[in-house]
Amino acid sequence: MPSPQRIPGYNFSQPTEADALGALQRVWDPDRGALIWSQACRAAGLVEGRVNTVAALERVIAALSQQGGATATVARSLEIRLRTHARLAARVNATNAGAPR
Repeated sequence: MPSPQRIPGYNFSQPTEADALGALQRVWDPDRGALIWSQACRAAGLVEGRVNTVAALERVIAALSQQGGATATVARSLEIRLRTHARLAARVNATNAGAPR
């Protein structure tokens, strides 16, 4: 896959558990962000540190959304990033499929 163009301050890679935890820790503080993440993982029926698929991350994001306030805003941001990544990846794949070899 060709490397994506860069927009300063934006990461086009698919978000990960570490990204989600980092976002919470930036909004709250490191300890509170880690606690919120841990609680959301449990609420989603998952183990923190093992949220390693998009489906699992989506479940934790849904749990974060239920908390309201700034935490729900972080969840929405992560959801938007997941959707954006999926659409950009699909577009790149479609473009590559039509490219002459």
